[in-house]
Amino acid sequence: MDFFNSLALLSELYGFEVLDTTGKSYPYNILLAYSDAQKQLNGLGRDVELSIMQEQDGSVKLTTKHIYNTCNTLYYIPVLPLYKLLQDKKQKQTAELLLSVFAYLYHIAGIPYYREDSSCLYYHYECMEEWMIDDLEDEESESGNSMISELNTASYYGDVMHRKIYNPYHLSVFEKRIKNYKPNTAFEKDCLSVANHVLVLMLEYPAGTIFQNTSNREFESDEGIIRAEQYISFIADTDGLLYENIARVINDEFNECSEIEEPTLLQIYDSQNELTHKALDFEYRLFPLLNDLCTLLNNMP
Repeated sequence: MDFFNSLALLSELYGFEVLDTTGKSYPYNILLAYSDAQKQLNGLGRDVELSIMQEQDGSVKLTTKHIYNTCNTLYYIPVLPLYKLLQDKKQKQTAELLLSVFAYLYHIAGIPYYREDSSCLYYHYECMEEWMIDDLEDEESESGNSMISELNTASYYGDVMHRKIYNPYHLSVFEKRIKNYKPNTAFEKDCLSVANHVLVLMLEYPAGTIFQNTSNREFESDEGIIRAEQYISFIADTDGLLYENIARVINDEFNECSEIEEPTLLQIYDSQNELTHKALDFEYRLFPLLNDLCTLLNNMP
């Protein structure tokens, strides 16, 4: 039977024993085997949905839908902390190491940069600037002046950092910088750890991009959906009044949405499809690294 051939492929891939349903009548035998297989997959610690599908020719097969749960996190990587680190001569090697990490995330992983007009955050910064200009014309305030100053900083130094990250040289010397780096402090050791993990990911998945599996999920409507490009991006800073206002606008916008675009991968278990037990492995490794990187940048000594 097609179902049990499909189940055999699934169990072989994930290394579990198929429940013996000998003597059980149809379709109870299929339901028992399916329920047991789902329990086995639940123990993997990943978000895997097992389903039974029927092809047009009537054959019944198993499918797995793998979803990386982003937990409604804003994966916004601040660039101004790295700019400040670059100004510290004592931290030159550390800053250059992180610059290589940024270059990977921009050039290969494909994370948008907030100073590019195609990015979602560019629009939010632009709206914030227009709003502040209109507001200051009516009534000048200390907070308004502070935000204007932050906006100017975000624009000017954001362009400076964009030029640095854009230079592919930082990718070509990535491995060399890691080999030559000698950490002394806990912060420096953490920076090296993140850089090492990023380099390994880059070598194992040279063409891997953060959005490669985010458009695989089908939605009933095109409206009310948080797109991946809206919550993954480089940003000027995640501190200060300007960011508080941008984050508030974004969160209000997201609260109006009912669904979110997340990395999703569907596998059909038959001999004609290439199967892997490392579904979304790239995403399961990259997203936690982004969290670690942001923690480092936001808590620099």
